[in-house]
Amino acid sequence: MKYAVMLVVVLLVAASLTVGLRRIRRQIALGAVPLPAEINGDALLKRGLLLSRLFKRPASGIAHLLLVLGAVLELFAHAQYVPYLGDVIDFGLWFLDYGRELAAIMMLAGVVFMLLRRFFPPERLTAGKARPGFTGMNILLLLAVTFGLVGSQVNVVLPAFVPWWWLHGLLTLAFIALVAHTPMSHIVLGPVNSALAPRRPGITLPAIDFEAELPEGEDLRLGASKLADLSQKSLLDFSACLWCGRCHEACPAAQTGKPLSPKKIMLTCAEYLAQGRAQDEGLIDELGMEAIFNCTSCAACVEECPVSNNPAEVVLEFRRHFVMSRSEMPETMAAANANLEKRGHPFFGTAANPDDWQQGLDVPLFEAGKTEYLLWIGCSVAYEEQAQRAARAMVRLLELAGISYGILEGPHCTGDPAKMMGNEMQFVDMAQANIEEFRELEVRKVITVCAHCFNSFERYYPQLGGNWETISHAVFIDRLVSEGKLLPRASQRKITFHDPCYLARHNDIVEPGRRVVSALGQLVEMPRSGKDGFCCGAGGGNYWGGQGGTARISDVRIEEALATGAERVATACSFCQLMLTSSASKHSEERKVFDIAELMVEAIEG
Repeated sequence: MKYAVMLVVVLLVAASLTVGLRRIRRQIALGAVPLPAEINGDALLKRGLLLSRLFKRPASGIAHLLLVLGAVLELFAHAQYVPYLGDVIDFGLWFLDYGRELAAIMMLAGVVFMLLRRFFPPERLTAGKARPGFTGMNILLLLAVTFGLVGSQVNVVLPAFVPWWWLHGLLTLAFIALVAHTPMSHIVLGPVNSALAPRRPGITLPAIDFEAELPEGEDLRLGASKLADLSQKSLLDFSACLWCGRCHEACPAAQTGKPLSPKKIMLTCAEYLAQGRAQDEGLIDELGMEAIFNCTSCAACVEECPVSNNPAEVVLEFRRHFVMSRSEMPETMAAANANLEKRGHPFFGTAANPDDWQQGLDVPLFEAGKTEYLLWIGCSVAYEEQAQRAARAMVRLLELAGISYGILEGPHCTGDPAKMMGNEMQFVDMAQANIEEFRELEVRKVITVCAHCFNSFERYYPQLGGNWETISHAVFIDRLVSEGKLLPRASQRKITFHDPCYLARHNDIVEPGRRVVSALGQLVEMPRSGKDGFCCGAGGGNYWGGQGGTARISDVRIEEALATGAERVATACSFCQLMLTSSASKHSEERKVFDIAELMVEAIEG
């Protein structure tokens, strides 16, 4: 009889779990683009099952690990009580006696930590809003584990006294039944979301086919104004989101007092989804234009999320709608965008001539069939004096190493500022013109001095038919040093390295720049470095915006750099160099910020 009762209860629990998960699946299915078919096994294993990103905060990581391992041990231990199954899964009485107790103690420690954190939360958990439901489920789990521990001890003294075990079992089954109806759904959705995460890090905005033939009555989707405009993967992100605030804590805009909080974006979208408001176009205005344009596209939120959410892609989809459907954007960005459309570059008010960087140099033009590398001179290098130094230094290094290289005639821009500000149409026009010119010149290898140019060529140009090898100058200089083609003289000068977001987080290029700096002097790291580095504030078009809040992002970053005691700050991106140079000038008249190419030339030629 007791097995019949147990079977009925288990079936009810399974039904509750199934109903809850099907409800979530129906919500996710409202997205405009289907879920990806490819499984990311690496992310599933590391983030979904081994909880790798949780261990960026060790206490939280250990607590979660104790809960997961404890639950797995309990599952195997209790499986031995199931009729017939127990004959197959039999680890012996020692496992029942000790393994189960150990598992319960592990889970007890984990859930107590979770409850204490809910009662005494860090700021990130309450920023915007704390997600309701966790505390109640943690209490339920605490009771289930406690009754299990007490029941095992009572059973030793009073073997016939079984209510404790029934209470333990019913509480455990109640917890499982409620999983899909509460925030604990992340137990299932987190691994699933990680399994469907793209293999490429950072942000990848889907291409828009402006020439596509659409069904009658259907308009081309230009970004998103409501949930139904987003992909099913984004809607899964909202469902899996824990509201833990790690993205908020990592976001440079949020941490400098600007309206944007990626956590608020995610929780607002999650609430709209739960309320059945997928078609509500009031969402984009509730999120707010100012917050949407605060995003620097640095991908810190993407790198930080323990369940593989991508808040930045959602923000940029809303940005696309503001620009292309509503013709709305901040005034300074609008000026840069207008300059892109009229003059082919975003730098309004600049006094620099696009050929100024070549003064005193004999720079060859790229010749089809003869020149091996195209040295790409982007808009920031051509029109901003500080960035021009990096181009001159790179030319000198290529000549010292005996590399066959050339440049294009006249200034060019990849279109990255247009794309990241939300003007996809302008980006496509500029990219297609560049691709056509590259084809005519038979370009096969491209060296970039700007991390944003590198990312555009490597990530977005292939969507439009661009096919060549793109090499960041940080990688190329590192290669020349390792091959002995550049022989720098190292000094004892302390140098800190600022990671460009578009190299480190977007493209996993972390070590080459460090190896270059280590060959020049003594590398000293900032507290936030590598893929956990802090943005300079230029990305997402915020070189022409980014004001407001309690501080400039670049000011915060340069203070962190100078606090290391380094004499110089090195970077490998022209926009990073421009932003940090501006902020460093507030601290000293002496120049502090350099591109790694400049430092390499100095170390070779003295």
